[in-house]
Amino acid sequence: MQIDCTKCEMYRSKHCEDCLVTALLHPPDDQIEIGEDLDPPLQALTGAGLIPVLKFRPRAAPEPEETAAG
Repeated sequence: MQIDCTKCEMYRSKHCEDCLVTALLHPPDDQIEIGEDLDPPLQALTGAGLIPVLKFRPRAAPEPEETAAG
């Protein structure tokens, strides 16, 4: 899974502070990749409450501006 924090709805919000990526990487300045092999251990740690869950939510694409027909 590739994550770019700057493309997350929660980037630099109060929710960003309680996200898995921020907790581990403070958030990163660049895109990161979390391999599938890390999913089970991360799930175990979040399930035990030792680290926060991943709160990444992609930003909605901006709606195209309508042009005035005239």
